[in-house]
Amino acid sequence: MVAEGVFTTANLVSYCRAEEVLSFLRAWDTSGWGTPEELLADATALLATTRAAIESAAGRDFFLHPDETVRLDGTGTRVLLLAPLGLTPVVAVERVAVGGRALPAGDWLFYADEAAIVLAAGATIGERFPVGRQNVEVTLDWGYEATPPEVVAAQAKLAAAEMLARFTGDQGGVEALSLGDYTVRYGGGRFAHSIRRLVSEAQEALARYRRLDFCAI
Repeated sequence: MVAEGVFTTANLVSYCRAEEVLSFLRAWDTSGWGTPEELLADATALLATTRAAIESAAGRDFFLHPDETVRLDGTGTRVLLLAPLGLTPVVAVERVAVGGRALPAGDWLFYADEAAIVLAAGATIGERFPVGRQNVEVTLDWGYEATPPEVVAAQAKLAAAEMLARFTGDQGGVEALSLGDYTVRYGGGRFAHSIRRLVSEAQEALARYRRLDFCAI
């Protein structure tokens, strides 16, 4: 099933705060890395690029997309599943149209837990959504009103790993870990295990939110 939609993008630089990045560095003595203000500035400088890495790794963003219209292929069944298209979580469905004509509200049911739209018995278009390409339109609110805590932590851990690599002299080493398009390079020093752990934990957290790609208008 294919969907097309117009994505909205929130004007936010980051899912986490610089202070949350520094909280993952408390286990180490960072006094030689700069003043608290300099460390905060260093963490802040990493927020935009690590946010992009988070979205690349998850194949999605973590904002709320209100009042968005997407086009779906008719399934030839009573059910339209939104989850396989990455339209999750679905907050509300406001309108369903087939062939450009809106269906009466009583013709369809929305099940939030399953992220599914189901034709009601006696629907005016019959028992099935007609098979077709991009012939069904759904207007809905989907996404996150608040960023999931696991995603906030994942970005903070990724930035913290980068700072560990930079300020311990390990950056540019022979080992590397990637998350999305972002790569943390480090050597085999005493912080290598911590860098690997932070990046790996970010990877594992985001894997649970990974979505299938779909075509945008």
